[in-house]
Amino acid sequence: MADKPHLDEYKQQVADFYNKRTDYDSSELAYKRAIPLVELAQLQKGQKILDVATGTAIVAIAAAEIVGNEGKVIGVDIASAFLNQAQQKIEAAGLKNIELFEADAENFKFDENSFDAIFCSSAIVLFTDIPAIFYKWYRWLKPGGIVAFHAWGKLLL
Repeated sequence: MADKPHLDEYKQQVADFYNKRTDYDSSELAYKRAIPLVELAQLQKGQKILDVATGTAIVAIAAAEIVGNEGKVIGVDIASAFLNQAQQKIEAAGLKNIELFEADAENFKFDENSFDAIFCSSAIVLFTDIPAIFYKWYRWLKPGGIVAFHAWGKLLL
């Protein structure tokens, strides 16, 4: 992982909030939200995947198991505590095809046409400029690539 990113006040608050959540993986709900994204994407061996706001790497690990050693998964998050948990899980699983970055995904740069799929589980609403992040993702995707994300919604009864 690289050096800590410089975060504005809002993003520092977000990072601080998630850095205090040491029980994130103990909730079955986290997996119920994340794993269907990977299943719906129908990933293939050898693909390159980006997991934005990777958290504890639930999506990244599931994707890495599918794309295999021929593929690669990159996880980006601003919460160092989550990334530490993610690294422990990755090492325990023996996965060598995941690379983690502590960074602000809104300021991170990748080459155009870099990824077969981009995931963002439960974090899209935390971005300060959602249209801009969609534009970046569009540029980073290979032709025919897929973006898979979800966000909390209010249930109206």
